Amino acid sequence: MIPVELDQEIRAGVFKTLPQIMEIKNEELREKVADAWAYSLQINGYKHIEDMPGSGMPEASSLGDQSMHIRAVGYNAVSLYENLCKAYERDMGLDRDMLIACALLHDVGKPYEYNPENRARWAANHKLTGAPNARHPAYGTYIAITCDLPEEVVHVCACHSPEGRFVTRSAYATLVHYADDGSWFSLASMFDLNIPKL
Repeated sequence: MIPVELDQEIRAGVFKTLPQIMEIKNEELREKVADAWAYSLQINGYKHIEDMPGSGMPEASSLGDQSMHIRAVGYNAVSLYENLCKAYERDMGLDRDMLIACALLHDVGKPYEYNPENRARWAANHKLTGAPNARHPAYGTYIAITCDLPEEVVHVCACHSPEGRFVTRSAYATLVHYADDGSWFSLASMFDLNIPKL
C-alpha cells in the first residue's frame, strides 16, 4: 500500500510523458506503473520525469532529459523482443504488457539518486551515508514492492544495471538490460558522451 496520497497532477503527467504506458492492456498493471512513477517523483521533490537530466547516473554525460531515456528503453526492449520473435518465427513466450511495464519502470528509483537534497547530504557526510546512499536499482526495488508490482518488475528494477551480474537475470531483465546499455553506448559513440562502464 502506497503510504501517501498521490498527487494526481504528477500522476497525469506520467501518462503524458510516457505514451507507451497506454499500450499496456492490463489495466491494473498500467495503473500501478503510473502509481510507481508518481510516488517516486512525489516523495523526492519532482513533478515530472523530464525534470531529471538525461543521464545514466548523476556524474555521467547528459543528453536531453530522463524521459527520453525511459522512452528509448521502452521502445528498444519491445523492438528487440518482437524482432527476435520475427526472426526465429516463433512466440518467445513473454508477456508484452509485462515487458513494457518492466522497461518503463527500470529507472523508477532515479528520483532518489538524483534528488539534489539527498546528493548534498550524502556529499557532506559520505563516510556515514555513502554516496549515493543507494543507487537507483535498490531504491527502484523499494518503489516497485511498495506499489505492489509483480515480481517480474521488482526483479528488473533491481537487476537491470551492473547489480544484475550477481544473480541470474530473467528474460525480461536481460531484454531491458541490453535495451538500456544499448541506448547509452550507442548514444556515447554518436555524441562522444562520457558513459561510465560499471
